[in-house]
Amino acid sequence: PRCMGRDYQYAYIGATERTDGNAPLQGVLKVDVTTGQQDFHSFAPRGFVGEPIFVPRNQGTETTEDDGWVLVMVYDAAKDRSDVVILDAQNIAAAPVAVLHLKHHVPYGLHGCFVPDLV
Repeated sequence: PRCMGRDYQYAYIGATERTDGNAPLQGVLKVDVTTGQQDFHSFAPRGFVGEPIFVPRNQGTETTEDDGWVLVMVYDAAKDRSDVVILDAQNIAAAPVAVLHLKHHVPYGLHGCFVPDLV
């Protein structure tokens, strides 16, 4: 949020495991928009990601732009449940910092889903 509407160096996006064709989002791609460098964290073959969100480590203090975490909802098809996965934004390809296992699945989708009430 602190870079919204301003120049930025890093973008975090849901990405496909495959390099060609159309495929489901199964990883998080970090792109350095100034150098073109890309780093990827894969959840394939049975993990499917939602939209990743960057959370800064220290809100309101001057740090490097990627000093923080990337949170992403991952549907684990092998276990039919979802996880909230926390990645180190400076080392996106490394093992997760934490994985919060939910007891159920969250319907797969991007940008959120809105329903009038719960069933």
